[in-house]
Amino acid sequence: MNLFKTLLISCLAATQTAMAQQSENTQKSMYLELFGASNIVGVNYDSRLKPNSPWGYRVGLGYTYSKNYGLLSGSNSIRGVDVPIEANYLLGKKRSKLELGLGVNLGYYKEKYDKWDLKEVKKEDGFTYYEGVYAGEDSRSLWGYYCFGNIGYRYQPSHGFQFRAGISPSFNLGGKHAVSKSVFPYISFGYVF
Repeated sequence: MNLFKTLLISCLAATQTAMAQQSENTQKSMYLELFGASNIVGVNYDSRLKPNSPWGYRVGLGYTYSKNYGLLSGSNSIRGVDVPIEANYLLGKKRSKLELGLGVNLGYYKEKYDKWDLKEVKKEDGFTYYEGVYAGEDSRSLWGYYCFGNIGYRYQPSHGFQFRAGISPSFNLGGKHAVSKSVFPYISFGYVF
């Protein structure tokens, strides 16, 4: 829990500092992201730290949902909201840019899963035989985090339509709140103002 709290406080402090340093002429954008660090879908705010700076950040709100079926374990579903926070760098002089970033995704999830009990069927020749019996559905709430990278293409005019596409590899630093995720592609559409 201490690692999770430290990551959360550090990311919020960095975001506050970055927002306080912005000027009126700093390029900003809002975009809808599908997959990637936003998981299923997310809305993000992105800004450069100074006018014409390649350095920037993004803060978003995402939604995740997944459902798994196991032959022996039944079904398991997770849904929740998450907050991707990222520092990024844009490389390129024109509208087409290489976007590189590093961030953390903090989430609150609700997991629902099937419970199974073992019922003794018979005892024979010193062996006890059991069968699985469905015992209902249970749920629990979870806090989680994962760190992510961002490697992609960004179409970034001075004003107007914005487009992003790339991949978002992820990793975690361990602990009971660590979420395992792999490399996910992303695509986003937004508006620069």
